[in-house]
Amino acid sequence: MSGATPDDGLVDVLVVGAGPAGSSLALRLVDAGRSVTLLEASRFEHARVGESLAPAVQDLVQELGVRADVEALGPLPSFGTTSRWGALDESHSHLLHPALEGRHVDRRAFDEALARAAARRGAQLRCGVRGLQAECRGGHWQVRTSDGGAVSARVLVDATGRGSRMARPLGARQMMFDHLVGVGRVWRGAAVHCHVLVETTPQGWWYSAPLPAGGVIALFMTDADLCRAGRLTEPGAQNAALQQAELTAERLAGAAPEGPVRVHPAFSARLRRTDLVPWLAVGDAALAVDPLTGSGVVRALRGAKAAARTVEDLLASPPADHEGILRRYERDLDLTCRRYLYTRLGYYDAGPHVDTPFWLRRRAARDRLVAARR
Repeated sequence: MSGATPDDGLVDVLVVGAGPAGSSLALRLVDAGRSVTLLEASRFEHARVGESLAPAVQDLVQELGVRADVEALGPLPSFGTTSRWGALDESHSHLLHPALEGRHVDRRAFDEALARAAARRGAQLRCGVRGLQAECRGGHWQVRTSDGGAVSARVLVDATGRGSRMARPLGARQMMFDHLVGVGRVWRGAAVHCHVLVETTPQGWWYSAPLPAGGVIALFMTDADLCRAGRLTEPGAQNAALQQAELTAERLAGAAPEGPVRVHPAFSARLRRTDLVPWLAVGDAALAVDPLTGSGVVRALRGAKAAARTVEDLLASPPADHEGILRRYERDLDLTCRRYLYTRLGYYDAGPHVDTPFWLRRRAARDRLVAARR
């Protein structure tokens, strides 16, 4: 499915990556009358992690004009979060939010629905196509694509997720804050409770949430080296880790695991650019955050809104103004990053104060952040 392309072959914006950030950015830009090409390396054939959406997502999808598309996916309501966090047993109810409830979604279907909506509204969506080498010539981008073609665009946007695959070859570098991964799989036959459950253990914490098609996704969140050292991709080691989490084990009692144990990157990082030419990153490509601190999808949709304003400013301004526009965008992201780091500090500071590598690292990160503030 594709939208219109300008006769001269030059589009206003090339967005690489059709996750929530890339697709919602494309939606905003085509609605503003801009020509957009949206590349997606996959064909939305594989499952994606990140199923629980905070209540704020409802206003955002309404604003994008895709609420009906999302509800057509048959999401489950999300009533809040139950947590056993260190010595604390707490529940956070979405009833305190004006929307009353969030959504548990099939992320693969959710991401595809946003991308298809962007295509219906005028974006040129090309699935199964990756952006390769990018060069800025005469103020325009020339981007080679994996299907042997090329795209010419006035502005380039990296929405490729934590890999930042377009920005890093341009000289941008990630400032890594941790090496968190989520290791786990889907369980079938578990009783469905429409809330997220998080629970700490000595080497990390468990996340579990219901899936609309049935079953529960359960991931053990720990550091990549601890995952390797503990061989947590092996079912026996995964089950041993599960037995340290009483509430999570109870939730999965009687359920059967489906498929292999998989490792999903969940690290926190901020992208640092080395130039001020007309490209920008959005979503996890710009700022990847710990899933503990809230819905990544909501953050992606909000980030795309800010990115759309920046792209509009770039397209409407002479090249002499581009540096200032991009500096403002990066400053705002830096502020968001600082706020995020303090939020993350608060969550982990409330965790168990045990002398294991995972929790010692979080306390050391807290001490570094406090020292830097002084």
